[in-house]
Amino acid sequence: MPLCDILPTAYLSLLYSLHILNTDEFLADNPFYDCETLMKSIGKYSQLYKLLPGISIYSSISSLFTVVSKIQNLLKLLYDTSPEYNRKYSFVRRYELDSQLTELKGFQNDLLSSKERLNHDLSNLYSKDIIDEWFDLYVIPIENQMCKAYIDFSPVFNITSWVRRPLI
Repeated sequence: MPLCDILPTAYLSLLYSLHILNTDEFLADNPFYDCETLMKSIGKYSQLYKLLPGISIYSSISSLFTVVSKIQNLLKLLYDTSPEYNRKYSFVRRYELDSQLTELKGFQNDLLSSKERLNHDLSNLYSKDIIDEWFDLYVIPIENQMCKAYIDFSPVFNITSWVRRPLI
């Protein structure tokens, strides 16, 4: 079985539960509260969330998943605007593709810095094998998708002449 949630990622769930217990109010309309807002809603000092053990891990994971979400959206856009058929015959807009791959490279740098920050934060509470397993489950797959995208799209830049449509 894969690694279960690590404690700091469960803080929002815990605070949602406390909010419901204290206010009888469900947050179904707006599920995007942060720890500080939820602490205020249950009548606790708003800075108290900073004292939660591993809150830096929660913050690092949140920023990491923000970057991962941006990468996933860009990869989807890349593959939607340049499907396999178009890549096969290099019928793609090179300028647009180059711009998107440059943006992906920037996200790759953001991912690396988020990963380093999270690795540092996790090492304060967890052993190396737990950290490695967590990264293998949640970060390595997106890195592999990015590498695949570079491999899939790099041949497009080597073509200098195109066959005429319709292809027979």
